[in-house]
Amino acid sequence: MMRSNLTRSLTSTCCYDLWQLVAESARGELLEVGVWRGGTGALISSRCKQLNIDAKVYLCDTFKGVVKAGCNDCAYSGGEHADTSMQLVAGWLERLEVTNCKLLEGIFPEQTGDVVEDRVFRFCHIDVDVYQSAKDVFNWAWPRLVGGGIVVFDDYGFCGCEAVTRLVEEQRGQPDRATIHNLNGHAVIIKVA
Repeated sequence: MMRSNLTRSLTSTCCYDLWQLVAESARGELLEVGVWRGGTGALISSRCKQLNIDAKVYLCDTFKGVVKAGCNDCAYSGGEHADTSMQLVAGWLERLEVTNCKLLEGIFPEQTGDVVEDRVFRFCHIDVDVYQSAKDVFNWAWPRLVGGGIVVFDDYGFCGCEAVTRLVEEQRGQPDRATIHNLNGHAVIIKVA
């Protein structure tokens, strides 16, 4: 019972964090990689609508589970979180009347990054759970992020996602970024203009 309450509390805090950070982001499009069932993607898109942010929200996932799990990832072997589909997420977004999203199915960035490679981004939420996938998304998104743009890593500091935590720690001290751990399971990296 206590673990369930803690999980709900962290989930609520993480969602509020995303809600606030979308409002604080600069200009450009928004990107989420690791959509699962679409909850946070819908939240990010709804916040844009509420704030009259005229930007597209790109939601990217394989919809087949975790990819690129490797020796750095102690809790993942690949295929976890496959209990979703592009149709499920599209239906969820339609019921919520979210119209500023575009779903991209496939491994990001290899299979779908070309669709948005000419865009600039204000915000990127990375929720892929494993080191190599998170690194590939971050390395693709960082040069396309505007000054003042925000990258949010999900699962920072979580048991089973130590490799994502390590990736974020590798970013600390770089001259073009501020890295913050906000104690709720997110790490936030802000691009310094």
